[in-house]
Amino acid sequence: MGFFTRRLIPRKVRRLAHPVRAVKRAVTPKPVKKALRAVSTVRSPIRAAGYAAERAVFSKPKPAPKPTYRHGHCPTAHRSYDAMRKCRKG
Repeated sequence: MGFFTRRLIPRKVRRLAHPVRAVKRAVTPKPVKKALRAVSTVRSPIRAAGYAAERAVFSKPKPAPKPTYRHGHCPTAHRSYDAMRKCRKG
């Protein structure tokens, strides 16, 4: 499918139009679909935990958040003391 065709036809319709996928969905019995769905929801927390552990080991730690400055009833969190002083809302 081309670029414009993808924009005009909704994704759900395009997926249903796929010949192999449509036959596969029609042939698969409902109990099997439900069982597969249940298995995938059980495994996802385990996968998420594994991914979180992997990220903790291989990614660098996040930098400490920079301080923000507030004054009076101003809703803005100013990035610097000078910006806070120049604020007209406060």
